[in-house]
Amino acid sequence: MSEVKAIEAVDNALGALDADERARVLAWAQLKYGVPAQINTTTPQPTPAQPPPPAAYPPANTSPNTTKVKASKKAKTIISMDKTLNLSPAGKTSASQFASEKSPTNVMQKCVVAAYYLRDTIEMEKVTTQAVFTFFKHLNWPVPADLKNTLQQAGTAGWLDTADSQDIKLTSMGENLVEHDLPPKAKAK
Repeated sequence: MSEVKAIEAVDNALGALDADERARVLAWAQLKYGVPAQINTTTPQPTPAQPPPPAAYPPANTSPNTTKVKASKKAKTIISMDKTLNLSPAGKTSASQFASEKSPTNVMQKCVVAAYYLRDTIEMEKVTTQAVFTFFKHLNWPVPADLKNTLQQAGTAGWLDTADSQDIKLTSMGENLVEHDLPPKAKAK
């Protein structure tokens, strides 16, 4: 396969993904192939309909001593509160009371507690990043600088399935964390 055909295939594959999916795929590819995220800027940039010339990309370096170049920081997504979300429903445990009972000790546990409450107590059909953000704000918890990333880290820990940020799911490990491991047990002396 020529470099141009490979670029066209990558462009077609990435063009079909949303921004979050595309970022994860590119991060994976950069880690796997060890290619710096820097493009030679002396080459004129092509129009979107035309793939860039192969010279615009640095050669792949498979040496284990490759220094990785950090990609520039992308703009953070602004998340707004869901004003329709009732976190103090009549006849059910309030979000404040639930969080107080579970006493999560770190931000990832807080994300899992929020997702569990939204799904099981107020029976949200699809737990969203916006709903988790609203839960944090309602409880006056500091919101992580990158909430989506924190949710993904909870996914990496095995507690959440964050493949779709508009339909965050709890895994059995996440359910066990909330139902059996929180609040943290006092250590025996």
